[in-house]
Order: sequence, then C-alpha cells, then structure tokens
Amino acid sequence: MLPGWMARPALTIVAASLLLLMPAARAADINELTEKLPHAYIGEFLWDGDKTVQNVVITFDQVHALNEQNAEALGCGSYEVGRRVTKIKVRMFVRLSDLEVELFERSPDGDGSFETGGSHRGKLSEDFQQIDAQWTTTATGQHGQLHLRAVASAACEPAAAL
Repeated sequence: MLPGWMARPALTIVAASLLLLMPAARAADINELTEKLPHAYIGEFLWDGDKTVQNVVITFDQVHALNEQNAEALGCGSYEVGRRVTKIKVRMFVRLSDLEVELFERSPDGDGSFETGGSHRGKLSEDFQQIDAQWTTTATGQHGQLHLRAVASAACEPAAAL
C-alpha cells in the first residue's frame, strides 16, 4: 500500500501508460483480423419468401486494414441456382469494434438479371468462421439472407465443383 501522497501520482502514471498502449493494442487487433480472416467461404443465399436455395462461394484475394477500426476484403464469388452460375466481384468492409460487415457485389457475368443494387449487412462471428447477413435491394427494399461458413480453400466457381 502506498502512502496517500504517492498514490495519486502512481495512479496517474499507470493511467497514462495504459492510454499510450491502447493504440498499439488496437493496431494489433486490426492486424489480427487482416491476418486471420479466412480467404474462402461457402454457403447459401435465399430471397425472403422464396424457397430457391442459391449456393454461394466467395473468396478474398486481398485483405487489408483501412485504418485502426476498419478492414477491407476484395475478391470474387459465384452464385449457383440449378445449373445457372453467375460469377461476381466482391468487396467487404469489416468494422473491428463489433465485427459488423457490409458486402457489395458487382460486375456479374451472364444475362444481366443478377441483382447488384444493394448490399449484404450483417455480422462476422468472433472466430471469423461465419458470416450471416441480410441483403437489401436499394431500389425495392427486397431482402434475402446470406449464410456463409469458412473453408480451407475455394475457387470462384460453383459450390458443386468443390
């Protein structure tokens, strides 16, 4: 126990030291996210009110920190419905504080009926192994549910090809 006249300066020094260490801890956390985020996910997408399951494959070939609290992952993916496959480019943002994600899809190949006007918003699990998100179409507000799980590796090909 410190005498009363020493306790206050000692607490001030400890508090100041902790404040100096906090940015380093946050930087390590964002580095951990960018290093440990799986680069491959597979799963399903289902429009609300529709029973047609779409098999989804997403791979990230680039994952980097945007700042101490946000990361970006870039890659590609594919959706398979029946025998029809649509390949896309993907861009995902992850907020470190709560593992909120927003995933954008663009540049679909094929007949042009693939919806890219919107985004998936949801959560990345704390172990980075699952993504659960809701798609919202900007123009109509139509929703769908995306459920992905990490896999060791995948290619931007239909899930049936894995």
